[in-house]
Amino acid sequence: MRLSTILRHAAIVGTAGLTLSIVGAGGASASASADKTLSGSCSSDPKGFSGSARYYYNGVGRDVFTKFTYTIGDGGSRAGSKSDVAIDVYSDKNNAPDTWWNGWSTDSAKVGTKSVTVSIPASSKDKVYVKFWVRWDLPGLDPTCSFQTKRI
Repeated sequence: MRLSTILRHAAIVGTAGLTLSIVGAGGASASASADKTLSGSCSSDPKGFSGSARYYYNGVGRDVFTKFTYTIGDGGSRAGSKSDVAIDVYSDKNNAPDTWWNGWSTDSAKVGTKSVTVSIPASSKDKVYVKFWVRWDLPGLDPTCSFQTKRI
């Protein structure tokens, strides 16, 4: 594995309003197959929404996202019986439109923590990231919250 790929995947970065962690069984010298996790949240949202995406580098130029976990807060017990959730994987193309690799969505997510197992490969030549989005079904206006993980 190239040193630049190891460094890119082993970085630990945090930004305001976004909690990000990348963890792997091999730490900074993670092996090509070690799982890593990107995560984030809508920290300013009182209803609470967070998510993580587990992925690994498969050694043939691909990051493969294999499991997505999200938590929907109860909004002070005001959340409706279901909410809409969308999760998408992108590659950063610098000055060009980002590439959408694939995603997952549901319109019947309930309060609590859920995991979705899918396989979404993305090119490890580009910086990849995951976007999470939720819309709570509440009386009146339906509030939304979204965030994206750090580009790695």
